[in-house]
Amino acid sequence: MADRNTSIVSASGRRRSVAQEPVTSVLKGGDVPYDPDREWNADEEVLAALGYKPEFKREFTLWTTFCVSFAVLGLLPSFASTLYYGMGYAGTAGMTWGWLIAMIGIQSVAASMAELCSSMPTSGGLYYASAVLAPPGWGPLAAWITGWSNWMGQVTGAPSVNYGTSAMILAAASIQNPEYIPTNYQTFLLTVFIMIIHACMASMPTRWIARVNGVGSTFNIIALVIVIILIPAGTNRVAQGLPKFSPSSEVWGTIYKGTSYPDGVSVLMSFIGVIWTMSGTSIMIAGL
Repeated sequence: MADRNTSIVSASGRRRSVAQEPVTSVLKGGDVPYDPDREWNADEEVLAALGYKPEFKREFTLWTTFCVSFAVLGLLPSFASTLYYGMGYAGTAGMTWGWLIAMIGIQSVAASMAELCSSMPTSGGLYYASAVLAPPGWGPLAAWITGWSNWMGQVTGAPSVNYGTSAMILAAASIQNPEYIPTNYQTFLLTVFIMIIHACMASMPTRWIARVNGVGSTFNIIALVIVIILIPAGTNRVAQGLPKFSPSSEVWGTIYKGTSYPDGVSVLMSFIGVIWTMSGTSIMIAGL
C-alpha cells in the first residue's frame, strides 16, 4: 500500500500522482494499492485512486457489454411471460401508461447508476459507490446492505426467469398436443434443468461468456423485430367483424376492471410486469 501522493508511471510514460484523480479511496487513510514494478494505464490509475486493485480480465467489448444488459433485460421473453399480469389487472390502457410511467422511473435510476459507475469503474459498482458516498463511518454498513439486497435480487431473479421459460416451453408442448397438461413437478424439474445449464454457462471463461451473450442478444433483437411485424400482420380482428386496430381512446383511456381496486391502483399493479422486465437494465449497469 502507499499514500495518495505516490507517483505512478502510466503506460504512456507520463508520471503523476493518484491524488490528482478526481476520486476518493475507500481504504483507511486514503491508501492505494501501489505496485512499483508495474506500468499503469489510465483506467488502472483511476482504480488505484479508488483504493481498488484490478482482479478480473477485461475481455468484454462495448458491444458484448451492451449484450449482457440486453440479455438480462430479455425484452421479448420478459414481456411475453408478464403480459398476463398487465393485461389482467388494467388492460391495454394500463399497460400503455404502465410502460411509459414505469420506464421513466427505471431509466432515471439506471442513468444515476451509470453516472456513479462511470466515475467509480469497479466490479460490484453499486455497493462500492454506496461505501464511498455514505456519511463518514457508515460506508461498510451501506455497502453491506446494498450488496446483500442486490444479491437477493440476483438470486431470486434467475429462478423466476427460468420458471417463466419452463412454463412457456411446456405451454408450447400443450398447444402442440392438446391432450398434454403440464404438472407442477414437470415445471419444477425443467426449471432446475435450465438453472443447471445456466450455471455451466456462467462458469465458462470470460471471453466465451462474452461471445454467448453476443450471439444470444443478436438473436433476441432479430426475434423482437420479427414479432413486432408479425403481431399486427397476423391479427384476425377483421375476420371477427372488428376494426384491424383498436381506437386510440381504448388504448389510452379504457381501464380494464381486472381487480376490485380503483383504476389507479390497477394501473400501479400493472407496473409489476414492466418493472420485472426492465429491472435488468439497472441491475446490470450497477454490476458492470
